[in-house]
Amino acid sequence: MPSWLNNGLIFASYTLLIAAVSLALHRAGGVEVQAAVLIGAVMLLFAGQVHALVGRIQERATAEAELRGMRTLTAAMTRDMEQMRSRMEELEDALDTQTAARNEQISSEVRLVETLVKGLAESVEAGVRGGNQTRRAGDRPDPLEPGQTRLPLDSDAAEPVTEGEMIETIRNSLEENRVDLYLQPIVTLPQRRTRFYEGLSRLRGPEGEIIMPGDYMRVAEPAGMMPVVDNLLLFRCVQVVRRLVARNRDIGVFCNISVHSLLDSEFFPQFVEFMEHNADLTGAMFFEFSQSAIDGLGPIERASLDALHALGFRFSMDHVRRLDMNLSELYDMGFRYVKVPANLLVGDMRGTGSLVRAEDLKALFERNGIDIVAERIEDERTAVAVLDMDIEFGQGFLFGEPRAVREDALSAPADPLADPVRELREVRGQ
Repeated sequence: MPSWLNNGLIFASYTLLIAAVSLALHRAGGVEVQAAVLIGAVMLLFAGQVHALVGRIQERATAEAELRGMRTLTAAMTRDMEQMRSRMEELEDALDTQTAARNEQISSEVRLVETLVKGLAESVEAGVRGGNQTRRAGDRPDPLEPGQTRLPLDSDAAEPVTEGEMIETIRNSLEENRVDLYLQPIVTLPQRRTRFYEGLSRLRGPEGEIIMPGDYMRVAEPAGMMPVVDNLLLFRCVQVVRRLVARNRDIGVFCNISVHSLLDSEFFPQFVEFMEHNADLTGAMFFEFSQSAIDGLGPIERASLDALHALGFRFSMDHVRRLDMNLSELYDMGFRYVKVPANLLVGDMRGTGSLVRAEDLKALFERNGIDIVAERIEDERTAVAVLDMDIEFGQGFLFGEPRAVREDALSAPADPLADPVRELREVRGQ
């Protein structure tokens, strides 16, 4: 209803009421007509003034309420703007930090690759100088001679080659990026659910033939080429773990690292710097060392191990031959897993140096914060025997053989909507 109409109706109501009062005063009270009209007029004026005063009070209260609401809204908008400005500043800082971290990570990777290439050139040069003279084509005797090994082929027959030829084959494999990463599953027992993978390196010859570590290591180690192979393996393990972490997968990777890398004064500091930029992988990447390597640690190797431990990375021990270990010391060094061959666990333990019974071994390790991984489980009988000892992790051909990781899978970006199980199978070339 319009305000003028509302006010008119109110004024008419006042007029009728006061007219009725004036009439009652005249007839019932004996007041003269002129006096009754004057009294009515005064009453009407007074009612108008009261009504106007009440209206102004209501309007003022309404205005004050609206003003308070506007002030509250303005304060809320100011807070929102401050929060938005603060959030934008945080996003800018986070973007700058992420960009700087990414750039530094790329730089560290480039420096790492440069170190690998430089190490490859130096090790090949040293290996060639110390190797035997390459034999001429067609001049290959049937029996193996001193300084010869066999290059594995796809056929049953393996061709004997000299150390110089093997060094040349290894060099070509490294230069042409024919170093493959293989993954073998480590499963939980008894569920047999994949919990970890072990990263293994394989070289490919010029015809695509697989060169196993047992064939190239005896030539590469004296030639000083093993650090290059190991470092390439580490580099690819980081790529695989980073891809798995992008999937939020509850899976880790065991990556072997040699004592040569711990002793490499040029490579190892850059490797530590590289891992600093991948500190988010500490819960998913475990470095693996042999028992003999740990037994022979010197001050330099121990300091290198401590540097990795300080970054938050944890370790695993493999190639175990003795079980008389100082478990508390291993835990303090950062070891959380020890791989024990299944035949040592289920067989005669008298030659292992263990002072406890086989069925008590798991509890002893567990009290010291270390888990046992039963490796080389090849048949169901061995798996059942390991289960009887309550071992929680197992590895072996029974649960899966090593499979190569496809090169394009390492370089492809992770799709957050993809099926992680299917993609992991694709990565492993299944």
